[in-house]
Amino acid sequence: MADLSAFPSRMLLLDCETTGGRASRDRMTELALIQVDDGVVVDRWQTLINPGVAIPPWITRLTGISNPMVEDAPRFEDIAPALFERLQDRVIVAHNARFDYSFLKQSFQRCGYQFSSKTLCSVRLSRKLFPEHRYHGLDRIIERLGIEIDDRHRAMADTEVILAFFQHISDTFPPDKIESVCKQLLKRPSLPSHISQEQIDALPDLPGIYRFLDAEGVPLYIGKSVNIRERVLSHFSQDHQNSKELDISKSLHHIEFVQTPSDFGAQLLENTEIKLYSPRFNRRQTRSKTLYQISLAEDTEGLLTTEVVATDMTAIEDITRRYGLFRSRKQAQNTMLELIQTHQLCQKLCGLEKRQKGACFGFQLKKCKGACCGKESAASYNLRLRLALDSLKNQQWPWPGPVIIEEHPLHEDWDAVHYHLVDQWRYLGQVKDEADCQQLLNKNQQNPAYFDRDSYKILVRFLLNPDRQKHQRLVIKPFSMDQTELV
Repeated sequence: MADLSAFPSRMLLLDCETTGGRASRDRMTELALIQVDDGVVVDRWQTLINPGVAIPPWITRLTGISNPMVEDAPRFEDIAPALFERLQDRVIVAHNARFDYSFLKQSFQRCGYQFSSKTLCSVRLSRKLFPEHRYHGLDRIIERLGIEIDDRHRAMADTEVILAFFQHISDTFPPDKIESVCKQLLKRPSLPSHISQEQIDALPDLPGIYRFLDAEGVPLYIGKSVNIRERVLSHFSQDHQNSKELDISKSLHHIEFVQTPSDFGAQLLENTEIKLYSPRFNRRQTRSKTLYQISLAEDTEGLLTTEVVATDMTAIEDITRRYGLFRSRKQAQNTMLELIQTHQLCQKLCGLEKRQKGACFGFQLKKCKGACCGKESAASYNLRLRLALDSLKNQQWPWPGPVIIEEHPLHEDWDAVHYHLVDQWRYLGQVKDEADCQQLLNKNQQNPAYFDRDSYKILVRFLLNPDRQKHQRLVIKPFSMDQTELV
C-alpha cells in the first residue's frame, strides 16, 4: 500500500448515501469512512441509517438500499454523539465534498450539534493534478485506474475508490507536489475579526446577493454571484492586497444573503438594492439623476445634425428613439468625437464646432467629406451618420404591453420560482400574484417609474438573447390587467 503521508495527517475519507440531493430536505441512508493517521489506514467504519422517511424507488435502483434494509438500522441521532467525536479535528475527504459535508452538517444540526470541519474535495484534487482529463467523476476515475468494484454507489465501496485514487496520486507525484496542492485546496481565507465561521458556513453555494453590514446594520457593500459562498470568501482572500477589501473587513460585523433562482434575479436584485441603500463601498451602479443622449434633427438643407441632450427619465419613447445612454455630457461628447474621427463625419454638423458658413476645420484636414460645404450630398451624409450611430441605438420594447418574467431555479438544491414585472424596459419589481402586478402597474401609471440605465442593460442582455433565456430558464409571458391569475 502506498504511503499517504503527503496528505493531511488526520484524514477521514468519507461517503454517504442519501434519499435525494438536498441536504435541507433529504436524509442519509448509509455512511462509511476510512480513517488515515500519518499516512496509514488505521480504521474502517460503516453503517446503514434509518432515514425516517421512505427511500424513493429510483434511489433504491441506484444504490441498492431499500426500505426493508434500513428498517432496523440506527437513526442518525443514535450515532451522532460517537460520530461527532470521531470527526473532531480531522480533514473530511469526499468526492464532491460539499455534498457530503452539507448532509453531515444538516444532520448534526437537527440533533443540536454545531459541526464544522475542513474539507478536501477529491474532485478538485483530480482537476488540479490531472488537468489533461476533462471529466473527474468517480466513474471516470474508476475507469482511468481500472478499479474493479462490485457495489458502486454503496458508501464503503465508493470510499475505497477514493483511497485507491489517493494511493495512485502518491505513486504518481512527489510528496512536495501533493502537499502543495492539498494546502492550496485546504487554505481558508483569514476571516474578519467580527465574522464567525458559522456565518460563513451558513452561506449557500447558490445564486443570489450578499450584504456586508457594519455594527449598526448599515450596508457597507452589496454584491451578487452565482455562488454566494465562494464570492464572499474571495473578498477575504485578497483583503491584504486591496485597500478597499481591507477597509470593508475592518468595518464588517454581519453578512446577510438572499438567494435567487439564477444570475438574472441576482443581477436585478443587486442593482435594486444598491440604488436603494447606496452602500459606502459600491461605487458603480449608483442612481443617475440625469442621463444624456445623442438626438437627431434635420436642418434647412436636409442635413441631419446631432446634439447631446439631457433625458427626461420618465419619457421612455424619447429614450428609445435617441442614441446612447451616458452618465455625463462629457462622456456623450467624447463618444461622438470618436464616431466623427472613425467615420469622417462633420464636427460642425455634429455640434462639436461652432456653426458658421463654409467648410468645417476637419474638411481642410481631409477628415470630413464636405457635407458642410456642399461637397457631399445630404442623402450620402445622412446615411453614413445613421450607420455610425447604429451601434448606439437603443432597443424598442418588443412586446405590446407589460410582461411577466418567470425565473426558474438552475440548481436542484432550491425549488423556488420568482416572477418579475417589466414594462417598457422599466423593472417594476418582483411579484407574487396578479394583485401585486395590478398594484405596481397602477402605481406606474399614476407616477411613472424612472428609467434606470443599469436595469435596462440587464434586461436587454437576458430578454433579447434566446440562448441566454434558455440557459437561465427564463419564461416571458405577456400580462394584461384583466388577467385572472399569474401562473
